[in-house]
Amino acid sequence: MASPFDLTATARSLLNLEINTIVRDNMTGEPMPAVPHALLDVARDYADTLCGLGVDLHRYFQPGAGDPSQIVPGWLDVSGSVSDVLTVSAETFDRIRWAAKWARAARDVRIPSSKRILLDGIVNNADAIKEMFKRFGPSMNQFIDKTRAQLAAMVIEPGGYVIDPTDLIRLQKIWDIGVGEIVAQTVVHVTGDVTTRVQDALRGAGSETLFAIHRQSIDVSIDSWKSLLDAVREVAGAAVRVLLGSAA
Repeated sequence: MASPFDLTATARSLLNLEINTIVRDNMTGEPMPAVPHALLDVARDYADTLCGLGVDLHRYFQPGAGDPSQIVPGWLDVSGSVSDVLTVSAETFDRIRWAAKWARAARDVRIPSSKRILLDGIVNNADAIKEMFKRFGPSMNQFIDKTRAQLAAMVIEPGGYVIDPTDLIRLQKIWDIGVGEIVAQTVVHVTGDVTTRVQDALRGAGSETLFAIHRQSIDVSIDSWKSLLDAVREVAGAAVRVLLGSAA
């Protein structure tokens, strides 16, 4: 069951090209799984990050926890995982969002500036994913409120659900970045404008390898981008020719 192809939306998404270089402690290199599992992957990474910072995340997910905006979780020296109780739901991301927002505002010494930026990202991405749930169609209902264990017991067919392509692209990016640290970002606009942002810590000696990787990524991405733009141009031209031919 596939979503209809929207040529206009696809062309619009190609107006800008964003290249990120990310530093992570570890990586597995596997492709993004089915959307329900990808959503739980993101929720797990965000939850584990908050627990690792010492946020008592269990307060948000215990039975009868109530309005997450009113919870004051406090800190723990060792905070256990809540992965088993996370579900494919807007509520899961809402509770994670409020926990990250509380931690960001707490101004505790255990939250360095780099982690505050990460918490900002968790809040923003959780909001974006909550909006996705509003757009999910009936085919996604079979996964709503399911835990990881319940998803594992299901057979998820590749064409067994529909998700808007724009949401899929956004989820792919969120899943790819995870809780990694973006150390360099370049945005190339179709107008020719280029903007590069680099962490201040990378201005010193020893950053040459990362910069070389980033430059190489830019070259590869631009080549692929040009090919995609050419493909969209050809598809658009073919569609116009078909319409003109049928009108003749």
